[in-house]
Amino acid sequence: MRRLILCFVLSFSCVSFLVAQNCTVTNATPVDWPTDGGATIGCSEGGFALGKLVLIIPAGKVVNFNNGADTWAGTRIEVFGTLNVTAAVTINSNLIVKNGGLVNVNATLSLGTVTGCGYYIALANGGIVNVGDTGADRLNICGVSIMKGSGGCNTCLGTNSARCAYNGSPYCEPGAFYTGQTAYDQTGYNISLPIKLLHFTADAESEKVKLVWATFMEENFHKFIVERSNDGLTFESIGEVPGKGFNIYDIESQYAFEDEAPLIGYNYYRLKALDLDNSFEYSAVKAVKLNGSKKLAVFPNPSTGEVISFRTNFSPSESDRIVILNQLGVEIFNGHASASQNQISVEGKLRAGMYMLRYVSKDFEQTARIVVKH
Repeated sequence: MRRLILCFVLSFSCVSFLVAQNCTVTNATPVDWPTDGGATIGCSEGGFALGKLVLIIPAGKVVNFNNGADTWAGTRIEVFGTLNVTAAVTINSNLIVKNGGLVNVNATLSLGTVTGCGYYIALANGGIVNVGDTGADRLNICGVSIMKGSGGCNTCLGTNSARCAYNGSPYCEPGAFYTGQTAYDQTGYNISLPIKLLHFTADAESEKVKLVWATFMEENFHKFIVERSNDGLTFESIGEVPGKGFNIYDIESQYAFEDEAPLIGYNYYRLKALDLDNSFEYSAVKAVKLNGSKKLAVFPNPSTGEVISFRTNFSPSESDRIVILNQLGVEIFNGHASASQNQISVEGKLRAGMYMLRYVSKDFEQTARIVVKH
């Protein structure tokens, strides 16, 4: 599936937070990266690179990683200008080469060193990575050699997008350089990479659960489907977050979704990212434990009287029942709660007026008032 790196409109407060975590290099060019992690690299957003999450090398700027002690451990490096690597350097982040950006690798550049580290390199259209002329010039990802200079390496057919049957042999630089739009992770060529989530969290807030995630860009993307499970195995949809547009590039976006009726105990959440062609991919699963008392809610209220919907913050037992009484106290519905799937279809249509929905179980009983309006 051709995946996204999506982006959404942010609130002013979110924008301020993100900008504060960026460092757009302001030093005169070229500038040698200091071995102190960036404490002397100035940022147009204020302060210095050390401690920031995103390093941005703007067009016209040149940054040289030329010492084995040079490091970067933010979220990613974005290259609009030029990044030169002339020493064996380890960068624990993703590397994004934008349109007009150039990365020259004349040594060994490592994006992480541990298998499964999750880092990747992505090249936008017009982005270039130039690996040196020898087999000693290479780019490693998570300890695996992926790109290699044109000296004595596996050619992989000599193209950007050729897929080698992965055998430990890296891609040989195609022609003069690698170019976008393309991406690589520790398994090699992977055009789907540009949709990786930057992060995804789920946290209990009072008796609700707030899901927050961020992505980087979006291509042929439709929507997120938020799914929940009470056992981590069987998931159901509890809501959707639409995509922002057909093709959006180079914008980081924050997403949020609130589960207003989580279950007591453990709740497991995942995101289903659905593309316009109906292909999809799941995120990692996040677990949240919620403490609280059993509750019943009826919605919408007022109702039209055709269908009565309800939800509980616990899973019904087989013996739990739902009872509906009219305003005279006459029982007009009595059924198993576990079989109702949170909706009760009343034969015909309830007349306008007041009704009571009663939930009855061995250890819980609650009555909710229902107003029917036509």
